[in-house]
Amino acid sequence: MLFELFTTKDSAYKGPREGETALMKFWKYFRFASPHFALALGAPLFFLGGDAIFYYVAFLAALALFGDYFFGEDTETWAGAYKYTQIFPLMEVTAVISNSFLVILFAWQLGYPEKDLFGIAALVQTMTGFDVATAFAANSTLSYIGGFALAAVAGTLNGVGLGHNMTHRTFDAKSVWIGRIAEAFSMFTYFSVRHPYGHHNLIGTPADPSWARRGENFYAFRLRSVPGQYKMTWDLEKQRLTKMDLPTFHYTNKALQGWALEALVLGMFFYAAGFMGVASMVLIGLAAHTGLELANYIEHQGLCRVPSEPFQYRHAWDDAHRMTYWIVWAISRHSHHHSDAQVEEPELNYYGNTDKAMSTPYGYLVSFILVLFPNVWNKIMIPRYLEWDENYATPAERELAAYENLYSGLPELVDAGNKYLRELENAAEEKKKPLKEMTY
Repeated sequence: MLFELFTTKDSAYKGPREGETALMKFWKYFRFASPHFALALGAPLFFLGGDAIFYYVAFLAALALFGDYFFGEDTETWAGAYKYTQIFPLMEVTAVISNSFLVILFAWQLGYPEKDLFGIAALVQTMTGFDVATAFAANSTLSYIGGFALAAVAGTLNGVGLGHNMTHRTFDAKSVWIGRIAEAFSMFTYFSVRHPYGHHNLIGTPADPSWARRGENFYAFRLRSVPGQYKMTWDLEKQRLTKMDLPTFHYTNKALQGWALEALVLGMFFYAAGFMGVASMVLIGLAAHTGLELANYIEHQGLCRVPSEPFQYRHAWDDAHRMTYWIVWAISRHSHHHSDAQVEEPELNYYGNTDKAMSTPYGYLVSFILVLFPNVWNKIMIPRYLEWDENYATPAERELAAYENLYSGLPELVDAGNKYLRELENAAEEKKKPLKEMTY
């Protein structure tokens, strides 16, 4: 019954892998839920008081940041390795519930003891006998910083990972709605409209506001990308409703529905802690938006596509680092995801560092830090852009890349762009010359 929450297409199961133990069979499923499980373990710390919640979040942050180095890379092909693919949607629903509860707990923390949101403290004390009020009195500023950080990470994973996966199942309304509820706890329900119907059609072209151009620093990109995505969401819904002969301000407008869900979340924070609560939820939303835009920035930056041609593996940067792979629920195998958005994420293939696609230089979290320093990031990426131009781009894409190089303002890229355009001009001139008389 539980597995019938969604209708997921089973892949052709190839049987257990050679030497696969029971623990390995368990881990190949659970690894994607493990980051959410680790966050959920922090829930009791909201009630225990003191600074433990802060130090627990600091531990998780260090584990995530250095995990890519310690756990290495995963380039294996996992399609056909899962006998029970229906487990993944159930794991996602469970993770959405636990992550949303952490955001609710932060709202409770802000309002307690003046207001016991949903009677949470009374319920805990009744069930366990634990004196929540006495323990809560030991809270410090670090307690609230830890609570905010835990809620912000939970909200971000709800939107960027889980909401993304679930709203991609456009064939299943239940999945889309649960995904949008997840996104409401990160304040970007527009993602469920703009991403599958806008980003996936326009990526690699200037028409997509979430495509980062060469040399464009993250700060300028973020200021341009977010308003552009909100506008695209509204425009997409307006076009859809117009085709149905419905007014834009109609109850079926998905943008308005999403913003209504976000308003409910903000209302909960206001009820719990007044305007301070609303401001805190807005900060969680800003943190989640920043996480999303960091991902948008590194996943396609500088990779050009002719608008009239279909997406190919080479139009996304892949990543194979294991910790990233687990945290983002396999979406780091980004080239395959864009090539076939209906493939369940755990079955995506890795094409980075092959003749099909290139890979990011580091895992997502390390890359997120590096992009905050534009000069450092440009130094890393310039040779990679030039390698893509030379070895991956089609002639038409290379011409687009040449103009991107000129637009970047980065001297090395500008030189490369001018060089290629001169080559094109020379080739055009050669075509205009009359054929020489051939002698034998």
